[in-house]
Amino acid sequence: MDLKKKLLWQCRRGLWELDIILKPFVEKYFELMDSENQLLFADLLKLEDVELFDIFVNKLEPNDKRFNDLKDIIIKKHMDSQSVI
Repeated sequence: MDLKKKLLWQCRRGLWELDIILKPFVEKYFELMDSENQLLFADLLKLEDVELFDIFVNKLEPNDKRFNDLKDIIIKKHMDSQSVI
């Protein structure tokens, strides 16, 4: 199974809020990332849903500091995709 398909499946989380952030990010931007960041994203998805959610809402600083830049990119891409009426 290729990595993108595997990660798309792993983006199906118990928290709907994570699904709407993670899945579109993989669909639109995964192939644009270098292999190091693709693997880092895979590591990010190993976190528990509650921890991951807390990181995305800036309630919790990731234990692995490598996740900070990736988290910021994911949030920015998500916010950019939201249309404001």
